Amino acid sequence: MGAVTARLDTDRADTGCRNCGAHVTERFAAVFGDGDGDVHRCPACDSMPRISRGSAAGKTVTSRVDPVDQPARNTGARVGAARTDGGDGQ
Repeated sequence: MGAVTARLDTDRADTGCRNCGAHVTERFAAVFGDGDGDVHRCPACDSMPRISRGSAAGKTVTSRVDPVDQPARNTGARVGAARTDGGDGQ
């Protein structure tokens, strides 16, 4: 069998939302982020309907209200505490 090598570009220490700085998992970045693995929006600063339509990948989503334009549309106890790492945010 051949030697197993690890890819150096898969372990990113800077996995965070470019909009609000919240931590996001590498899996979230791989699924919702752009082609470079960058996340432009996350559940802490945007709604899942917008994220699933591409806002996390940096795409403009016009079919849903942007929380930046109308902050009251994305409020509540769960929004500020949204964790994509499944834990306490540490």
